[in-house]
Amino acid sequence: MKVLIIGGTRFLGKHLAGSFKRNSHEVTLFHRGKTAEKGSQENIQEIIGDRDEDLSLLQKHSWDVVVDTCGYFPKQVRKTAEALHKNAKSYIFVSSVSVYEDQSVRYLTEEAKTADLADPDITEIGENYGALKAACEQEVIKVFQNQALVIRPGLIVGPNDYTDRFTYWPDRGVQGGEILIPDMNDPTVRFIDVRDLANWIVLMAENEESGTFQAVGGRYNFNEFMKKCITNHANSRIIPVSESFLLKEKVGEWMEIPLWIASDEYRGLDYADDSKAINKGLIFRPVEETIQDTAEWSQARNLKPDEWRAGLHPDKEKQLLQKWKDQVKE
Repeated sequence: MKVLIIGGTRFLGKHLAGSFKRNSHEVTLFHRGKTAEKGSQENIQEIIGDRDEDLSLLQKHSWDVVVDTCGYFPKQVRKTAEALHKNAKSYIFVSSVSVYEDQSVRYLTEEAKTADLADPDITEIGENYGALKAACEQEVIKVFQNQALVIRPGLIVGPNDYTDRFTYWPDRGVQGGEILIPDMNDPTVRFIDVRDLANWIVLMAENEESGTFQAVGGRYNFNEFMKKCITNHANSRIIPVSESFLLKEKVGEWMEIPLWIASDEYRGLDYADDSKAINKGLIFRPVEETIQDTAEWSQARNLKPDEWRAGLHPDKEKQLLQKWKDQVKE
């Protein structure tokens, strides 16, 4: 197949490009040239441009499949879909499991009601992320109809995950010492290895699938996951700290302590139903492999404490641990 990936240089798009190439497909990336690493996309064609300004560059070519990994605003996505409608057979849009109106509901399926976007002209993502993605889905389906494939992943993790929303834990396990973790009332967490997601999207494209599919990932016990993060690191010691203590100390859920969500408002997403995608061939590699590969990639970055995008700063972690120990002694 001839494949166009919109984006394709940083994380999911990068792994998608590699997976399509390994399956002998012809890949073209359309990106702004801001995050690509030299030599990282061997034998892959590139069109440098901004989707908000240079869509005419795409209309000189034709593709079997378009994969949109970086659509966030409905007008933006509609213009892209319309520009490619006549010279692309199908359009795969990477959305998010965050599209649902009520994310506290457990065992959500693809038929659950999605959030409504109050203002279609909004330019800030923030709290509108889910509603924006839902609106983008609708635009793709309007244009490509039964040739549209919508993928709703959960947290995407693995090598090249620059967000650090998962990367923090495998890297922290390697660093060793006393590791603060939340003593979760419900330790269920969900995530999907970017390579599993990419490989499955390629399979779906090859099989000419359409429709909407959740791909939230494997379901794991956070405590068992953390034990795996410190395997083979004898100087690492896990210190569970109560959620009430962390909330009292105003420690941020999700970003400051990745994978931790104390409130019920979003807990349903960790129980969303992936069976539709699994029935179409979605498989998950052993979590140990994801942990090890992510840690190795992250360690090679050699980031300084202030350079992390998520996770507790080492100084704050030490302060919190000391305060927790003092409280326990009382």
